[in-house]
Amino acid sequence: MVTCPTCGAERPDGDRFCGSCGGALPDPATQTQATEPIEAPVELDATPPGPVPHLGPALAVRLQGGRTGEFFPLTGQVTTIGRSPDCDIFLDDITVSRAHAQVREEPAGFVLVDDGSTNGTYVNRRVLEEAEILADGDEVQVGRFRLVFIA
Repeated sequence: MVTCPTCGAERPDGDRFCGSCGGALPDPATQTQATEPIEAPVELDATPPGPVPHLGPALAVRLQGGRTGEFFPLTGQVTTIGRSPDCDIFLDDITVSRAHAQVREEPAGFVLVDDGSTNGTYVNRRVLEEAEILADGDEVQVGRFRLVFIA
């Protein structure tokens, strides 16, 4: 398990982003451990941390080059995803259709719908055949982009 440095949530090893707050998780392979004990006293701030603000539902780029960690709040009733600059989430890559997918806020939750894309839309590595309600931590793949849904 990995502890999120932003909100303190415990996440499974291998996760790169926190499913609770969307923050980047430390990579265990790059973590260093002290080889000698620290002898100097450490002063701790006795003030408890304030509550972590809930940023609201969003999609965060989990994997795709320089865009990894980019965060897209889902603020409207319909959020469009595609290669067109007119889309709410603009993913400029040839593997993404101009109008690729939509995330709709409905009474049942946030629903992902493929918009007739050429390469398909995937949820948790399964082809999206019909509209699907997203759950916290679901991985959405649009072209080469892998995004994580944060409720």
